[in-house]
Amino acid sequence: MPDTGPPDAGAAGARADILSIRDLTVAFGGLKALDGVSLSIAAGEITGLIGPNGSGKSTLVNTVSGQLSVRGGRVRLDSEDVTGRRPDLIVRAGLARTYQIPRVPPALTVEEVLSVPLLYAGRERHRLEGLDSAAAIAAFCGLGPLFRRRCGDLSVTDLRRLEIARALACAPRLLLLDEAMAGLSHEDSVDVMALIRDVHARGISIVIIEHLMRVITTLCHRVVVLNNGRLLAEGAPAAVLADGAVREAYLGKGFAQ
Repeated sequence: MPDTGPPDAGAAGARADILSIRDLTVAFGGLKALDGVSLSIAAGEITGLIGPNGSGKSTLVNTVSGQLSVRGGRVRLDSEDVTGRRPDLIVRAGLARTYQIPRVPPALTVEEVLSVPLLYAGRERHRLEGLDSAAAIAAFCGLGPLFRRRCGDLSVTDLRRLEIARALACAPRLLLLDEAMAGLSHEDSVDVMALIRDVHARGISIVIIEHLMRVITTLCHRVVVLNNGRLLAEGAPAAVLADGAVREAYLGKGFAQ
């Protein structure tokens, strides 16, 4: 499947924010990993979150998903303040995430892994249409033939698909993808990008952390750049990637021209 531009974000015009972060500060001892970050994620879009190593990307995702404590600032999901909530309560509010390193018990089957969030993590008031069972979610994510296979026997690509499938079992409105293409071949990454498009077509807003710029330019409507724990730039992918400050952050002053 050839790479194409970002999927349709829907009708033109102003969009409500599904995620709003204001003055977010996270510190480890005296080191500020996030230093007063403020940004918004528009509903219905795929937003790229990029930045050099150590810029605060994973810290932001871990904080928004409730796995790190907040020193200052607020996080709102739609109109609901979720600052400092437990991860399970944030999931029930409508936010799910994947991990850069897949976290699945190798002895469990795909069916068993997907059944857990269906029972305990999904929002009772909402199910994704046609994705209300472990079998349906597995088939949607290309894991149907592996439904009863143990996770320890899955390939890297299938584990990436399973991470996305498990997040979908939580019935999210917003999905955070932490380097969903890490370790994949070009061909496999194109297939996973197609899956992400299909997820987006179900009405799910997406934030994706990624180092591969072709993934960002292919999938994303908008890009947010962090550097040294602060917001550096945001906007359309082409404009952001051409920004001199962004190029300097990635390449250094001698290569930024």
